[in-house]
Amino acid sequence: MKRFLGMLALVICVGLAGCTSVGSAGTSTDPVASDCNPFPQGSGPYTYVAIGASDAVGIGATCPATQGYVPLLGQRMPAHARVVNLGISGATVRVALSDEVSYALAAKPNIVTVWLAANDFRAMENGTLTLATYTQQLDHLLGQLHAGTSAHVYVADLPDLTKLPYFIHGNVPLPIIAAQTVAWNAAIIAVTAKYSDILVDLYHTNLAPHPDYIWIDGFHPSTKGYAVLAGVFWAAMQAHGDPHA
Repeated sequence: MKRFLGMLALVICVGLAGCTSVGSAGTSTDPVASDCNPFPQGSGPYTYVAIGASDAVGIGATCPATQGYVPLLGQRMPAHARVVNLGISGATVRVALSDEVSYALAAKPNIVTVWLAANDFRAMENGTLTLATYTQQLDHLLGQLHAGTSAHVYVADLPDLTKLPYFIHGNVPLPIIAAQTVAWNAAIIAVTAKYSDILVDLYHTNLAPHPDYIWIDGFHPSTKGYAVLAGVFWAAMQAHGDPHA
């Protein structure tokens, strides 16, 4: 808990895009770039909360604190909106349940984004997690948000993992990755629908097939990829009448 509180001081911020990312891996590789300058901080009452992993932190962007999809969404929120980025690098749904959800509830959000699938998927590949367990944990997470907030919750699924270099050059044959991705997304869709939350469909976007949208690790989005990713989230929000000031 002490370790998490130390991380929390870094990842929670109030503002349009002034969040600070977690750890040295999330720091800017180009501190003089203009997009690294924090945006003016807001004080609410409109609040956007992001639950997620390294993608929420912005790993892969030149300046994660301003160019990740969370701060990019924050820039589009109503004036003076609060952005509470709870992303933790390496987080799974289990980690989010223990270390993110309670803070999300306390923030009294208007909008919540949840993108937690890739690390769990890799855990499944490593034999340390099953899809059934992941589905149960995601159900628990969304259930807590449903019971504890009146926020509109946007849940993202997996992109087409067969287009990512990380999996293309991995040990599991791509046809198996393809079938597993479809199965995982079906589970995500079902749990999201159970709570009348809104699916952010990444599987049918053109995010994964573009090499320039993917960072050098072959897994995380690049700066350009995060911009596209934020656009997909934003389009889903606008289609459902969000954000309401």
